[in-house]
Amino acid sequence: MIRFRCTTNPRVDEFLGILDEFFFEEPRPFTSRECPIHDVIENDKEYIIELVLAGIPKEDIKIDIDENSLTVNAVRNEPKDVKFNRKESYFGKYERVFKLPNNTDKENIEAKLADGILKVTVPKILDESKLGKKTVNIN
Repeated sequence: MIRFRCTTNPRVDEFLGILDEFFFEEPRPFTSRECPIHDVIENDKEYIIELVLAGIPKEDIKIDIDENSLTVNAVRNEPKDVKFNRKESYFGKYERVFKLPNNTDKENIEAKLADGILKVTVPKILDESKLGKKTVNIN
């Protein structure tokens, strides 16, 4: 299972993440306008993470992979010289961190942006012998 956290307030997210691990089998849904809505789809071959990033050009989106984390950063800039009568849209920085399972092939992750949806495909390692297991010899 891929878990996520939204880091608009890292202290709160860290605390809620600790509660999730102790009390909930499934992570709580995170509903915040500062964090993009996402879906995680799993099939036999891969995980697919879809994030709604409407109005954000691909030049303003960055995806980083570090150990077992995949981080999506994006910036949605507020239009200049516009007077809003009502504003429900969020403008500013987004960051979402996904904790990847051990069976992911981090070397072959792909991402595509189309129609405001960022689709990140994370392949699974199907051959268990390639999961990074190592035997340590005792001297």
